[in-house]
Amino acid sequence: MTKFQKQMLTIAAAGALTAVTALPAMAFENEFHGTMTVKTFLSNFENGGVGIFPTRDKSNTNNYTDQRTRIQYIAKASDDLKLVTHFEMNTNWGAQKDTTSKLDLNGGDIDTDGYSLVVKHAYLDFNIGKALNVKAGQQAYKDTFKGLYVDADLPMVYASYKRGAYTLGMGYSRFNDEADLNTAGSYRGDLSADLYAIDNTFALGKDTKVGFSYYLNRDDASATIAKRVNTLGVFGQTKLGALDLSGFAAMQAGYLHNGATKSHYHGMAANVLAKMKLGNGLARTGFLFTSGDNDRSSGNNHAWQTLSSDNTSATQNSYNESGMMLMVRNTSLGGTTTDGYLRKPITNIALLHMGYDATITEKLYANGNVGFAWLPASADVQTNSGWTDPANNSSDFLGAELNVEVGYKLYQNLTLKAQGAYVMLGGAFSDSVGTNDDPANPWTMRLAASYAF
Repeated sequence: MTKFQKQMLTIAAAGALTAVTALPAMAFENEFHGTMTVKTFLSNFENGGVGIFPTRDKSNTNNYTDQRTRIQYIAKASDDLKLVTHFEMNTNWGAQKDTTSKLDLNGGDIDTDGYSLVVKHAYLDFNIGKALNVKAGQQAYKDTFKGLYVDADLPMVYASYKRGAYTLGMGYSRFNDEADLNTAGSYRGDLSADLYAIDNTFALGKDTKVGFSYYLNRDDASATIAKRVNTLGVFGQTKLGALDLSGFAAMQAGYLHNGATKSHYHGMAANVLAKMKLGNGLARTGFLFTSGDNDRSSGNNHAWQTLSSDNTSATQNSYNESGMMLMVRNTSLGGTTTDGYLRKPITNIALLHMGYDATITEKLYANGNVGFAWLPASADVQTNSGWTDPANNSSDFLGAELNVEVGYKLYQNLTLKAQGAYVMLGGAFSDSVGTNDDPANPWTMRLAASYAF
C-alpha cells in the first residue's frame, strides 16, 4: 500500500467516525436496574397468598419462604424518547404443581424449572415539545389520593402537560375486555371496563402544592351490570419549617344497575399526615377515613369504592403511609407473593397511626408503628377472604396493630431485614368464629435479604 493510499484510508476512516458520532440516533443508551428479595415467614395470618381470616385455632402457623426478582431494562434513544420494560419473577419455595398441567408454574419445585416470568411494565415514554410528556403501554399508576382509589399496573396512556406552576395529567385505561368474538353480535368494547383520569396540580411555591383530580370508572364488563363511579377530590402538601403536612378529601357519586336492582354510590374518604425530623429519625402521625355501608338494601351504598370490573375489585388500592403490615394494604412493607390484609381493598375503616423511623448508625436502622382502627359501618366487616361479620360484634373497634422493622446494610446494595407485627382484634370480631368464640389475634414474623442495583 502506497503512502498516498494509507493517507486516504486514514482520512476516510476519520470521516466515517465523525459522521457516526454526529448522528443523534447513534447516541443510544442501555440501562439495567433490578431488585431481588428473599423472605421467610412465620405467621398465623399470612400464607403466601391473599391471607386467611383470623380463626379460632391459635396453634396453626404458616412457615414458608418466597422470593421476588425484578429486572428493568430501559432503551434510551434520546432525552425525549425511551422504551421502559420491567420483568418480574415470583417464586414460593416448594409451591404445589398446577393441578391441570402438573407443571411447577413458579419454579419452587425440584430442579426449579418454572414459568413465572411476567411482563410488569412495557411502555413508551416520549416528549412532544418541551411541555408535553406521554407514556403509552403497560405502566404503574397511582392516584393523587395516596393510592386509596387505585394503585396498580395498568395498560394505559397517560399524558402530562406542564405550563409554569400548573401540571395537567390525563389518562385512559381499558383494563378488562370480555368480548367473545366467536359469538354473533359480540364486539370489542361492548363488555369492558375503563378508567378515565384527570389530575390537576398547582405549585404554589417550592414546598407547597395543591390540586384536584377526577376519576371515572365505567364498568360494563358484565352483560347484566352497568356501573358508573365518579370520584372527585382535592389534595395538598406543604412544609412548615421541619414539619411536612399532606392530605386529601374525596367523594364519590354514581350508580349500579344489576338487572332490576338499582343502587347509588355516596362514598367518602379523607386523610391528613404529619411528618417531622426528630432526633436521628423521622416521626410520623396520621389519620385515614374511608366510609362504609350498613344498609345496602336501601338503594344507597355509602362505602368507599375502588376501581372495579364486573362490580368486583379488579385492581388494588393502598395506603403506604400507614406503616401497617397487617391492618391495611401497604406495598412498601408487604410480602412478595403474600398480599393479605384485614382491609383489602381498603374501605370502611377509620385509622389513627403513629410511627418513628430511626437511623441508629450509617448501616443500622429501626422503624416502629402503632395503629388503631374502627369501623364506620360496623355491620360490614368484610375482609379479603370474603368473610362477612354476622353483625353480632360488640363494638366498632377493629383492633390495634404494633409492628417493628430492623434493617442492616451489609453492603451498599444488600440490606438484611427483620420484621414483626401483632394485631389485637377488637370487639368488631366478637363471636365471629362461633357462639361466644373469638378468633386468634393475627401475627407475623419475617426475615428478608433485599438486593437492589
